[in-house]
Amino acid sequence: MRILAISDLRGATNRLSQLHDLIQKKRIDAVVFSGNIIDEDARYKAYVEARARGEKAHIDAQTLDALEKKAVAAYEAFFDEMGKLDIPVFVVPGELDAPKRLYYQAALNHEIIEPNIFMLHRSFSPALESYNFAIAGFGGRIANNGQEWEVDLAQIYPSWLPVFALDFVRHFDQEPILVFHQPPKWGELDIHGQTHIGHDAIDHVIKTFHPKYAFVGAARDGQGTARIGTTLVVNPGWLKDGHYAILDTRSNGVLFGQLPGKISTQPFDKIAA
Repeated sequence: MRILAISDLRGATNRLSQLHDLIQKKRIDAVVFSGNIIDEDARYKAYVEARARGEKAHIDAQTLDALEKKAVAAYEAFFDEMGKLDIPVFVVPGELDAPKRLYYQAALNHEIIEPNIFMLHRSFSPALESYNFAIAGFGGRIANNGQEWEVDLAQIYPSWLPVFALDFVRHFDQEPILVFHQPPKWGELDIHGQTHIGHDAIDHVIKTFHPKYAFVGAARDGQGTARIGTTLVVNPGWLKDGHYAILDTRSNGVLFGQLPGKISTQPFDKIAA
């Protein structure tokens, strides 16, 4: 089986149509997306600035409504494009994919309409049973202080939640595959700029459940693979930059590639049908 791993679209709408040709040419059997459909917006920036001051972010209702409508349009368009693919597409939300309620509404609505889309956050799918795999995931970022829980302006979760939420993985009859947004705190896999942004809560999940493969995102400069015990962990890099990875489960080989062309951030409602 060949799995296309992508992450961090971050509003680069031109990349979506490029995936169709890539999937056909590389004979892809499934797609894994590790979150961040949208880029940082005024909601997220307000959250970060207020958090640094130890305060709660405040955005006026009219501005917040406009920003949320823009985010929803992005979620809807992304899932519309994924629904056009003829293969299973497994997704988790990124830190920026907020508010959670509206992201979930778009994801789950498309999951009902489009039988190839599977939302994995705190859940699993048996869609790969014919390959003897079961796939589960946990999205968002783990709080730096280990305690925060924010789902309106960003998706951020306490450090105890991932292993608790994925406890069902230990009961899989098939080989587990796990999908995260945040990478583990491991080697160079979590490098973003000059900073390591991984979290040891993700390490803990991997070491607890021993998946065959784990896919991560978020860290722009961490493209590559790592071994954590028996688990092969893959960071494909940012789709916004054109980066992707293809895992061949027969050989355990990983091919890294880059889509052609410059980044486009035209509004999602301008995507050609």
